[in-house]
Amino acid sequence: MKRLAVVSFVLLLGTTASAADKPPSTEMRADLLFKSGAKKFDGGDLAGACADFAESLRLGPKLGTLLNLALCHEQTGKLVTAWNEFTHGAAWAAQNGQRDRVDFAREHVRALEPKLPRVVLQLPVGQAIASLELDGEPLPEPRWYLPLYLDAGQHELAVHAPGHERTPVAFRVNAAPGDQLVTVPVPAAASAAPPKELPRATPTDPAHLPALGVAGLGLGALGLVVGTIYGVRAIAADERDPAVHAYATTATIAGLAGAAFATAGAVVIWKDRTRHVTVSAGGLSGAF
Repeated sequence: MKRLAVVSFVLLLGTTASAADKPPSTEMRADLLFKSGAKKFDGGDLAGACADFAESLRLGPKLGTLLNLALCHEQTGKLVTAWNEFTHGAAWAAQNGQRDRVDFAREHVRALEPKLPRVVLQLPVGQAIASLELDGEPLPEPRWYLPLYLDAGQHELAVHAPGHERTPVAFRVNAAPGDQLVTVPVPAAASAAPPKELPRATPTDPAHLPALGVAGLGLGALGLVVGTIYGVRAIAADERDPAVHAYATTATIAGLAGAAFATAGAVVIWKDRTRHVTVSAGGLSGAF
């Protein structure tokens, strides 16, 4: 097993242990994770080492941690990830004026470049593509037409097109270097939205028919009573009384309205009873 080559680049940690009642700071946690990652790397636990280095880098970004993480990814076969990390580390070291780290990172970059697998997308002809997602992240349009450097393993491409559904495309990248063609299919047509159902007219509840009929008879009776009262007043009044005409008019209107309401109520009650008779007859005939 190749021992961790970048440990010599890491600054001395020199952190004192915290008091028992005081939680470790973020910087201390990053340092402890780095030490844990270095120990796991030397012991052959590469997956655990990569996880510790990655978390240490997240908590406290340091160039030494990045270079150790890149070396760990290189050992686990994630060549593209390691290449990106070494490239970033070389630039970071150059900015810091750390020549030994620049040389170390660039040496690994040059060694990895011939080994990188590349993916070339073959887009559908005559189909407008709105956007692409690679492993859940948006892929900028200028990169659609360039080779994509991806780690070996399973990946997913999502295609978005106007008027079409999101179409996922799963593909696997081989560890062998060179171009690998991935055909992007024409997205599936979006399914038509179901037509909206028009509101249906709700018929009058038959249970309300008897009540309506009774109400009509009641109003009819009231109208007839009022018409009778004012008719009697009109007959009994003196012809010279100016109210005679008003009595007669009121009696006529009330009588006509009462007759109309009474007739309507009677018709409603008759229809309701006819319905009940029909339903009963249907039930009896069905029983036989």
